[in-house]
Amino acid sequence: IKALFNNDCEEVFKIQWPTCAERRSFFEDLVMKQAAEPPASKNNSARQPLEVLPVAPPPKPRQLTEEEIKQLEEQEEDTLRELRIYLRDVTHRLVIDRRFRAFTKPVDPEEVPDYNAVIKQPMDLSTVLSKIDMHQYPTARDFLKDIDLICSNALEYNPAKDPGDRLLRHRACALRDTAYSIVREEMDEDFEQRCQEIKESRKQRGSDCASSSCCVMPKEDSVPGCKKTDPKCNEKLKMLAVPVDVSTPCSKGKLFFTQTFLEKVLKPLFL
Repeated sequence: IKALFNNDCEEVFKIQWPTCAERRSFFEDLVMKQAAEPPASKNNSARQPLEVLPVAPPPKPRQLTEEEIKQLEEQEEDTLRELRIYLRDVTHRLVIDRRFRAFTKPVDPEEVPDYNAVIKQPMDLSTVLSKIDMHQYPTARDFLKDIDLICSNALEYNPAKDPGDRLLRHRACALRDTAYSIVREEMDEDFEQRCQEIKESRKQRGSDCASSSCCVMPKEDSVPGCKKTDPKCNEKLKMLAVPVDVSTPCSKGKLFFTQTFLEKVLKPLFL
């Protein structure tokens, strides 16, 4: 290897061992200055405050196809049908309870002339049944609101002045407590939540319950085979007017099923 380098041509350069001062002078700038300083930031924007951006709006829901909407409505209707069946059962249990016979039919304005002047929104159990048939209770909560209305109307119109009014107020409160107790004990919370979601979903889609899926009560004269002049039909209605409990009299203006209520609720069963 030595033969490759010629001393005469200054190809060989001899270096003496460096002293401590020379070593310090050589490494002082690198170690004592450059290494002690923090590295320069490559991103100058990090020192600047970031711009506050507005929250991005949520993505728009995917538009359902007609087939998907039809399938969704069928599933929703199955759920609401189960709800209506259950609410009819609850209302039937309230109707046949003797304590609540005063609330099974509308108040007769001939017997109580000032009732409509005091009570702005009358309600009774026969009207509740009609609203169930007309698909006007998408949730059990809506059903209980009308039960609350029956109770509040009774408390408003019947002040606790005499024993009869106090008894009616007591039974109105018992009606409300009984209805709430039945629904809260028997209805699953998940099912009620599902009904609430269906109600909100239909509201957003603009397809409320008052659509083609809801039933329409036929007019009495339009029912084939059963008119007011039909003696057979009149005979059936007379049979229906008999109280369920024959030991309890059905006096006018008192406490039980009347022919008007039975015509509305039970007449379709005999058509």
